[in-house]
Amino acid sequence: MALLIYAIAAGTLGARLLANARWVVHAPRSGIVAWQALSSSVVLAVLLAALAAALPFLPLRFLLADVLGAHTITIVEHYRTPLGVWPGVVGLAVTGACAGLLVITAGRCLRAVARARREQREGLRLVGRPHPEGFTVVEDQRPMVYCLPGGPGTVVFTSGALDVLTRRERLLVLGHEHGHLRARHDIALVHSGALTRAFPRLPLFEQAHQHIAILVEMAADDAASSGADRRSLAEALVTLGSGARPEAALGATGTAAVQRVRRLTAPPPSARRGRGALVGALAVVLLSLPVSIALAPALEAAARDCCRLLALGDVPAAHATDGQALARQPSRL
Repeated sequence: MALLIYAIAAGTLGARLLANARWVVHAPRSGIVAWQALSSSVVLAVLLAALAAALPFLPLRFLLADVLGAHTITIVEHYRTPLGVWPGVVGLAVTGACAGLLVITAGRCLRAVARARREQREGLRLVGRPHPEGFTVVEDQRPMVYCLPGGPGTVVFTSGALDVLTRRERLLVLGHEHGHLRARHDIALVHSGALTRAFPRLPLFEQAHQHIAILVEMAADDAASSGADRRSLAEALVTLGSGARPEAALGATGTAAVQRVRRLTAPPPSARRGRGALVGALAVVLLSLPVSIALAPALEAAARDCCRLLALGDVPAAHATDGQALARQPSRL
């Protein structure tokens, strides 16, 4: 029950607090980590709730007893529910179905993305031409700039984009795309997208995917520009317009462009020391709290000294009889 309450609270109240936090926009990389930790923590809590309910009849109880130095009977008593084994059976069935759905959905997403990128690379080999500045040019009057992650990574400019961008703007947009490739933002989007497709009726995962899609663009903006260059990058975003891009590609435009332009033209927020470490610690807490809740009964069982069995070596040799030594030999219940 505590794990399910935590999952509900984190998925509603936690998501609301994170969505309204201003520091997320000021530090987009930390915001990505926070959204990933929150969504992963909810999934972990639900999985551990099912395992905790089913622990009395799972082989895992023997391993847990050995690791903690407690009796298996004591471990079972601490995890047993008034309804018997049925909560564990139902929980395992539901969790197995959800886990299978998540694995299948993630596999389909990865295959679709890989296929789309492979087709795009094959097309670029036929119609693209290399540019001396390290990107590929495609003849198209529509101004588009995007990158294809995976492998060495490929940045693509259309001829229309080269016509409307100045050299400084072109370098900034190129730095934006390289920021995507270095940080592997595609992995964060695949992770959040798989959760959204697997559980489409849960608002948390849809909200996390939308925010992460915006934050990866802001993080790439920060990687490409600083100081006066931020306004030049904003002018490049306005010049490129909506910036439609192919499937499975990451682009400089097309995602929250207006919000990003306002952010780039506003005075940059002052950097706060230790923010990254604080967010990292928060992510560790979010991921470890469900584990701590799930292990709390087992730790309490292990702390009960009255249920421990003494090993043969713990009995004083002068006072131990053969029958006492035999009775006090270690055993697994």
